[in-house]
Amino acid sequence: MLFYRTALLLLAGRLSTASVLSPHSICSESAKRICYEDDGGESQGLDRAHVQYVADYLRFLGRSGDTPFWTMPREEAGGCGEWTLPVPGAAPVLPLAKHTSPWLASSVLYEDLAAAVDGDGGLLACGEAGGQVGVVANVTNPLYDGEEYKKTGAKPEGILMKLVRAPRD
Repeated sequence: MLFYRTALLLLAGRLSTASVLSPHSICSESAKRICYEDDGGESQGLDRAHVQYVADYLRFLGRSGDTPFWTMPREEAGGCGEWTLPVPGAAPVLPLAKHTSPWLASSVLYEDLAAAVDGDGGLLACGEAGGQVGVVANVTNPLYDGEEYKKTGAKPEGILMKLVRAPRD
């Protein structure tokens, strides 16, 4: 009996150690575009003009802000943070960026975020449904080769763009 208790305690200790030391969170959402009314989902009831405004404002931020990049820092285990993008006046649209690779710092151009909304394969094609899609960085843009970007150690990957209906106050 004592042998079995000892064996169980040792096994439990190893399992808990393995989960604590696990280096990566699992952020299982696909980068493939998903429109929220597909496959029985529920439309977000978004207005196309508001969705286009999100893309336009993200481009404005990239041209006139402190930095042309949206950056999501490396997160601790259990990450996969979802952040509201800084687009004032976008209501009723709530633009979100989800970090799908929290074990690394991710950084993409605001232009790339905008393209995830209104570019080929972007969320504007979902119409009023809203949806989500992986942000594809245009790595041919010379800003990705700049010394300032390289010094950050960030990678142009691991960000998912989501457009949902903003909660009512």
